[in-house]
Amino acid sequence: MSSQRKVPVAYIRGGTSKALFFHEHDVPSPGTNRDRFLRRIMGSPDPLQIDGMGGSHIVTSKIAIIKPSEKPDVDVDYTFVQVGIDNNVVGYSGNCGNISAGVGSFAIDEGLVKEKRSGVRIDPAIDTQEVIGATLNSGVLPTTTALDSTVINDISVDFTICDVGNTIVFARAQDLGILGNEKPADLDNDTALIARIKELRGKAAQKVGMCKNWELVDEQSPMLPMVALISPSTTPETHIQSRLFLDNKCHTSMAGTGAICTAACSRVTGSIVNQLISAENLQKTTLEIQHPLGQIPVVVKTRPKSNDDIPDYESLSFIRTSRRILDGSLSVPDDVKDTFEDNASSKRDHPANGIPSGITLSHESQTNGLAHRPRATTTKDYLAFIGNLRYSDLSPEVRQKLRLLFLDYIGVAAAATQLADSSTPFVKAARALNGGGTTTAIGNGQTWSASTAALLNGALAHSLDFDDTHARGCLHPGVSVISAALAEAENCPEAAVADFWTALAAGYEVTCRLGVALGTGGYSLGFHNTSTAGMFGAVAAVGKLRKVDFTTMENAFGLALSKVSGSMQYLANGSWNKRLHPGFAASDALTCVTLAEAGVSGAAEPVEGRYGLLNLFSALRGKSTKDSAGPFLDDWEFDSTAIKPYPACRMTHGQIELATALSLEEQVYDVKAIVVSLSKECFAIVGEAAENKTKPRTIVDAQFSSFYQTAVAWLYGSQLGWTVYDFIDDPRVGSLMEKIKVNVNKSYIGLESSIRVEWLNGKVREEALRNPIGEPENPITWTGAKTKFLSLAIPVYGEKRANAICAIIPELDAHGLKALMDLVK
Repeated sequence: MSSQRKVPVAYIRGGTSKALFFHEHDVPSPGTNRDRFLRRIMGSPDPLQIDGMGGSHIVTSKIAIIKPSEKPDVDVDYTFVQVGIDNNVVGYSGNCGNISAGVGSFAIDEGLVKEKRSGVRIDPAIDTQEVIGATLNSGVLPTTTALDSTVINDISVDFTICDVGNTIVFARAQDLGILGNEKPADLDNDTALIARIKELRGKAAQKVGMCKNWELVDEQSPMLPMVALISPSTTPETHIQSRLFLDNKCHTSMAGTGAICTAACSRVTGSIVNQLISAENLQKTTLEIQHPLGQIPVVVKTRPKSNDDIPDYESLSFIRTSRRILDGSLSVPDDVKDTFEDNASSKRDHPANGIPSGITLSHESQTNGLAHRPRATTTKDYLAFIGNLRYSDLSPEVRQKLRLLFLDYIGVAAAATQLADSSTPFVKAARALNGGGTTTAIGNGQTWSASTAALLNGALAHSLDFDDTHARGCLHPGVSVISAALAEAENCPEAAVADFWTALAAGYEVTCRLGVALGTGGYSLGFHNTSTAGMFGAVAAVGKLRKVDFTTMENAFGLALSKVSGSMQYLANGSWNKRLHPGFAASDALTCVTLAEAGVSGAAEPVEGRYGLLNLFSALRGKSTKDSAGPFLDDWEFDSTAIKPYPACRMTHGQIELATALSLEEQVYDVKAIVVSLSKECFAIVGEAAENKTKPRTIVDAQFSSFYQTAVAWLYGSQLGWTVYDFIDDPRVGSLMEKIKVNVNKSYIGLESSIRVEWLNGKVREEALRNPIGEPENPITWTGAKTKFLSLAIPVYGEKRANAICAIIPELDAHGLKALMDLVK
């Protein structure tokens, strides 16, 4: 037992059901491994579920998986799972109204509610816009008719398929051979009845496309549709009676979504439910549904309509209570421990004893939340890491990674002086701002004040969108950090090269970890993680070079919070704001550290505070996720920083690679259609069919357009460098973009993408790519980085000087920074 893995869990009653509640980052990733894990912990397949938590009943064989939502107006995302009892079914297609009642209390207890307020109301009313057509996306009536019919055992059976909350097939109880008031156990033991219900369910499912063969409905659509056998009520207080069947078993009471769907169907003229309710009761705003354990009232309000049998629903609501029964740790049997192997963060975040080394539990998490939940990394954790970091802590591999990233930064910044349309105005503005100084701007040939050089280098190095990226942090980490560190190091004669590398390591690590904590939630609120997280990484690098004490660094962090910005409104017109973001961060970092050194106090808890970085600049509000980084030094987050092979948004690189490869198979002009599939995070940035993406007019538009990057790669290949943007007005590119469709694949995460191509000759090919070139799983080597650097630097410096820069960086400790800066100016 002692060797079994421990997973935090809560056991919660919601309405008339019970479920295990997990944070999503505590369970295996979606797919086969998650299914195996959930079956095993419930004890399925076994009628008694004796070796698990299932409870041997459909109302207790339920699981809720919760994660912070990336939507600004939503606290949590909730995945409901119905686990089969005596079979291997793990169903995700439906919802459970009863368990939904427990989600609200769980979110509050676990600190997942974004706004702290004195009271939180969990509104029982269901948004009809969200639940109508919830499963099939075909409206209230998926077949478009209120009454369909089929033949069961040579008997014609009328039925209604309604899709509100969940998809349910309604039929008269007497048509299936029962009265409708029987006990659930008696109905479950009637094998002939269960066979008829399965046949009805299967034929209805086949009719609406939920399965191809009705006889295989249990395999092809295991949980939905449900079947409700309806009969007149037998008590004066109720209006109709129901026996609801899920997984070929009768519900002991009534599912919450079953009640909502029944109420909705009652107002559809001519439906099975509508026919069995008296005209008087149909006029009431509350439908009382009789079920085996009593009754459930459902408020159903509609707006008047003159020309449609399907009503316009104003409200569908019911009330359910919940209670947290148990908090604890679930022991994972050895035979499914391997299900976590595809989830590196799970192994990192949850060692055998349940608590990662170096992480303590906050009082709140011990008393109100799940046991063994690590607290989020605080400002003081970051400051302790920065203050304690030494050059000797950097392994040879870490030092080599820093050299590679530094080389890439110089090449990209130098190339921007000649290629980026914004460079001339940036330099003109810098001259106006410059107060004089000796600090180098790359590829410029002039010297500047430290703050102006930091601004200019940061803007140049980001102008081509060719600088390094960190996928988990959704940002470009190096551009702010290196720009600030270079400006500081040139003006800090006592700083050794070892100090410079140490400062870069500190800055990169802070930026990447904060990026992971912000996640895609930053983009959900319209903020650019490169700017928001990069501000703190730049401060870390400057403060480390100046060797400031803990209090000074703390104040510098607090002041940096007021400098954080980086709106993504630049996407509206392809403006140059984005290119300036890291320059602003690098320049402002120098200001913040200088103010702190003078004794200016900064805000407390700038990372985790109520109005701190994570709570203001990300929809995740600083919630721990499965992507949360491990302990400092044990796990270098920045080591997964990638060098970009193409000067476009990183989120388009998978499509560039796939389009280039697939275009070699047939004539490139004989394409009928191309379908690109992206993760929802990438789709929001590069895939939406806005006019500036489907018909880009500026370079920034094209950099953030999956349509454009796919079309150019298809027609002209991927080895174009900056000339990729010479085709913005190319008629062939424009014509091909009209044939490209971009959509979301909900199973994709991060940079994962796929392309499906259909040629005019009927040939169809589809390929997917998880990790584009440059990611840790598919890295660019020093040779590859040098090749990229020379292609960018030779036009600026000439071949001899460019090669000299390449040669000096691996030996920088011996030559010193001044020798390098003399070469790159």
